[in-house]
Amino acid sequence: MKNFIVANLTRSRRYNYENLDLLLRSQIENSIELGWSVDDIILLSNFNYDFMGVRSIKVDLNKFCFTGSKVFGMKFLFKYGLVNDVIWSHDLDAWQNVFFKCPDFKDVGIACYSNSKFNGGSIFWRKKGEDILDDITEVIEKDKYNKEEPTLNKVLKSNKYKKRVTILNNTFNVGCSGYAKRWNRSMKPIHVCHFHPYNRTAWETHALDRNGLDTKGISDRLENLLRKYFGGLATELSHDGKASQKEKREKRLIELSKS
Repeated sequence: MKNFIVANLTRSRRYNYENLDLLLRSQIENSIELGWSVDDIILLSNFNYDFMGVRSIKVDLNKFCFTGSKVFGMKFLFKYGLVNDVIWSHDLDAWQNVFFKCPDFKDVGIACYSNSKFNGGSIFWRKKGEDILDDITEVIEKDKYNKEEPTLNKVLKSNKYKKRVTILNNTFNVGCSGYAKRWNRSMKPIHVCHFHPYNRTAWETHALDRNGLDTKGISDRLENLLRKYFGGLATELSHDGKASQKEKREKRLIELSKS
């Protein structure tokens, strides 16, 4: 299995070099800590990059859909025979929390949000799914969409492809929206925690139990690594966070009393 990420340097502050470098260094060290071989970590980027032995493959994937660069990137890898293995494709802020083996899946393995919508931030692909990638990228290119997730959902849920898609346990992509539902549905410990550390609400949700579940989502190991790279991360809930935690605990108790 290959661990695949994409980094596109743009003029926006969100995707400037400083921010991308921070995410890349922490992602790469996190993967190596969890036992990934340097040769199995694949980085495509539109700039040269080298950290801890992981060197980028420099390529311009597209100019209009930066969130969709992963699907364009996998198409590139398969087309040129650079990967014939399973690819775990994930966002730069989707963190592997613990060691996990490749899940069982058909041609595509993907988790949902708290509803039935597929989340594109962490997906497993086999080479047999190359034709599905062709259709997804064709639609994005034709209509010049700046986000890939609507197209991803439309294509993967179509009659043409839905039988080749495996819906994975939520543990492979637990983000912030609908966090409690996704956490409750997940195998523990959480396998992939999806959040940006510098988003205060997101950090409180995953690391400081903002949802009042009496546990945190991320492991001590991952928390320590993120604190190493992202300075000044909170150690306790903010005023708003404490209020949210109290509200959600009270709501949960009311729901339990009615059941």
